[in-house]
Amino acid sequence: MESTSVQFPIRLAEELILLMLDEQSGYLEMVPGWNFSCVMVGAVLADLALEDRIDTDLDTLYLVDSRPTGDNLLDPTLKEIAESQEASDTQYWIERNTGRSDEIVADTLDRLVERKILDYESGGFWGLSRSVSRSGTYPTSDLKIRREAKTRILSVILNDDSIPDPRDAILVALMHTCGGFKLLLDQEDYKERLERIELIAQLDLIGRTVASVVRDSIAIPKTRRVLPFKPIPKLRIVDILRQRDFRSGNISKAMYGIFREYGPVVELPFRMRKSRVVALMGSDTNQWINRHGRFYLRSKDYISDLERVFGASRTMPGMDGAEHYRMRKALQGAYSRAALARRLPELIHHCRRSLSRWNAGDVFHAAETLQNHVSSQISHLMIGVDCSHYVDELLAYEHRALVTQVQGVLPKFMLSTPKMKRSSKRVRELQEAILGSHTPAQRRGKPPDLADAILELHKSDPQFLPETDLTFPFVASMVASIYLGSGLAFAVHSMVRRPDLYAKIRMEAESFFGNGREPEAEDFSHDSIDVTVRLCMESARLHPVIPWQLRTVANECIVSGFQLPAKTLLLICQTASHYADDLFKDPLEFDIDRYLPDRSEHTTPGAYAPYGLGTHTCLGNRWVELQMAVNLLLIAYHMELEVVPTKYKLGINPFPTSAPNKKMKFRVARITNPV
Repeated sequence: MESTSVQFPIRLAEELILLMLDEQSGYLEMVPGWNFSCVMVGAVLADLALEDRIDTDLDTLYLVDSRPTGDNLLDPTLKEIAESQEASDTQYWIERNTGRSDEIVADTLDRLVERKILDYESGGFWGLSRSVSRSGTYPTSDLKIRREAKTRILSVILNDDSIPDPRDAILVALMHTCGGFKLLLDQEDYKERLERIELIAQLDLIGRTVASVVRDSIAIPKTRRVLPFKPIPKLRIVDILRQRDFRSGNISKAMYGIFREYGPVVELPFRMRKSRVVALMGSDTNQWINRHGRFYLRSKDYISDLERVFGASRTMPGMDGAEHYRMRKALQGAYSRAALARRLPELIHHCRRSLSRWNAGDVFHAAETLQNHVSSQISHLMIGVDCSHYVDELLAYEHRALVTQVQGVLPKFMLSTPKMKRSSKRVRELQEAILGSHTPAQRRGKPPDLADAILELHKSDPQFLPETDLTFPFVASMVASIYLGSGLAFAVHSMVRRPDLYAKIRMEAESFFGNGREPEAEDFSHDSIDVTVRLCMESARLHPVIPWQLRTVANECIVSGFQLPAKTLLLICQTASHYADDLFKDPLEFDIDRYLPDRSEHTTPGAYAPYGLGTHTCLGNRWVELQMAVNLLLIAYHMELEVVPTKYKLGINPFPTSAPNKKMKFRVARITNPV
């Protein structure tokens, strides 16, 4: 059945977005602000005029037909005009509706994806769909606007003999008004074609009117209201201490307690890097970050000190905008679920080799053992080296670097102790081992891994990824093993504490590995490991490994009615929503049925965010899901584990990322199937 929005012709707002989309960066080449807001609202008014719902002249906007169009992009503005008793001009209605501009942009992007004109990529990036890129046309029955926007508009501008239709004249006028052609054309072409652009912008009355009032609005806003921004609540230390969950290390639950008491935006009672720290929480702020964070927030500031430790000038976590998108595109194949699925026999082999060291009666620390267990897999699968003989030192150095350079929990000189200096040598050994094992001869016949992708990017563009920046992405893959190992420890604890789920997962494992079977990648469908997947998802909800993120406000913005000035340091507590009782039924209960299709509580926008938000959403989240499931299944198949001590109450060490505290131990009660 065709969706409602696809039934409508492509609107001017949609084509404006397409004109401003930079396909190389995956970003919208626009600067949020009054100027652009006016243009987006002007596009809606122009479409209402084309639909014969309103008429305009330079003095007045007239209501012609109050009947709704059925299009939710246009009808809110039409309704407001119809219900108003004021006789006002177009400028008034543009200014009055600028508050809807973010909503218009978000709805427009969703519609373009729904129409299969844009493809949405993880992290908040967009690109023209393959069919549109190849054909240069839109999948629409509206033949007048079937040609792709940039091709059509550039043809009009660059061809002096071309006569644009009224709709294209409006688009040219709106693009010119908000400076869009300065982004679409290089500087020399823009200067050469400026006279032609201005001529076309004057051809159509609607475009001329909207452009005129937009320009006037920018210079002399008639009704631009100074919003009464809400004061940001300032927490005291005692307010933090009252949240008992901070003491147990449950950051997500503690921040939800603050959210319930103080709201979605609060100023914390401490400073980082001499800056005030503002926390954002709740599903609404999560949605705002997913939709608009790319325009207002950046990550470079908090990660720069960590980059310097490894001799890097820029890294994927510290990149924003086009550079970040390019790096993600270059490495996404190596981080994908498909990349791991192709190497499933290796994953199973390395997992079993590690498990073979566990003997009946053994007692081991959960977090440390499972972090090392996972790191041995990561080191082989992602960077093609065996660093098991020094992985403890490597992880210790990475841990100390995170705590000192990013979180500031320890003074920076703690990274220069004799022990850390010895450990830092392991980082150099790691890079030398990777470079030595990734020559063409050494890699011949082997499946490509993450190190191959990194070195290929360096080879193809040594300016973009210079040799000095190679260490960090190599080390980052090992940092990921800390996160994944901690997550696996939480999941194993969740399984062992629930014998009914343990039995179901063992049954799923039996279907894969019983009678000496060696499963293929396609065997691991969602249905075949349903209980395992849902247990991992619920474990990640209640015990997310990365419960918050740091960002800096790059451009002043308004979130939930609170004004955030540029340079404000943000602590984004994206997982606080995991404990919201209006999003998750009985959120304190461990309930894997909440992910069944008839409930799907995690699909509510902004509700479930264990892998982060926005453009920096974890690139390897699908890889993580498969590796977690395979490990949990193999543990369930080969081992019967117990929590030690029996009455252990889950405690969390929140730094540098959440992990079970050292008191959590597992005992191998018996080997159910010899490894």
